[in-house]
Amino acid sequence: MAMLELILTVATSDDADQQESDLARPRTVKVQSEPGKKIAIGRDPSRCGLVTPKDWRFVSRVHLEFVYSLERGWSVEWLQGSHPRPVALVQIDREGVSEPVPYGATLPLGSLRPGRVVVTDLARRRRVLVEWRVSLPQRPGEEPTEPDVGVPETQDVAPFVLQNRLSETEMEVLAALSCDWVHGRPVKRAKSTKELCDLLHLSAATVERYKTKLRREFYSSGLCPELNSLLGPNYLDTVRHVHGGWDLIAQTAVTHGITGRGPCPCGADAPHAGTR
Repeated sequence: MAMLELILTVATSDDADQQESDLARPRTVKVQSEPGKKIAIGRDPSRCGLVTPKDWRFVSRVHLEFVYSLERGWSVEWLQGSHPRPVALVQIDREGVSEPVPYGATLPLGSLRPGRVVVTDLARRRRVLVEWRVSLPQRPGEEPTEPDVGVPETQDVAPFVLQNRLSETEMEVLAALSCDWVHGRPVKRAKSTKELCDLLHLSAATVERYKTKLRREFYSSGLCPELNSLLGPNYLDTVRHVHGGWDLIAQTAVTHGITGRGPCPCGADAPHAGTR
């Protein structure tokens, strides 16, 4: 029987807020695909399997509900509360298409491909992200895949999970770093700290801080095995500054669609801009 896995993360446009959040790390719940099975997301811990920060009032006590039925499979409903107008925005990304969810609507998750629901406040400053994956049971006779030798255990391998952990400024730094790959230039190289400072109007100390966060996030994601091999199996346990790996990070970010869809800091239009 298939299993639905939900991963809840939160993000803010303020790095300090994000660090202080009680949901700084993703939370996960798994549910069997059985008729009548439900899992809710909201502020009320007595009614929700995944709980959002209690002071994020734009999220209802029970905001989203995932329900399984034989007719529709898994679907998600934005529950309509006592207020006629919501104080949140809800977006769903499924099967490569992003679209708004109407207040009170129920939408099927579609195929077995991963997707996500994004709940934001009206100012788009705070985000609640619920990613889903549907996994099938292992068939008789199938052997589990052996882990890569020398590659450390990772947090996840879904590109959108990594993207959702990055702040808006970190995404800007990543886009600037990946500029040559975004625009498909014949000669590709990651920009230096000085170039990033000039492009983003940030101090060198700030840029270095964001670059350190980006490198650790890409290392932990497992999306770029070459980076993990370059930095070594004990990289996350060290505090030393390691140079290198930015070409791998930039190429991986563009290949997986983590960056390259929005405006580029260099001012040129990205090839994929406006396609979602």
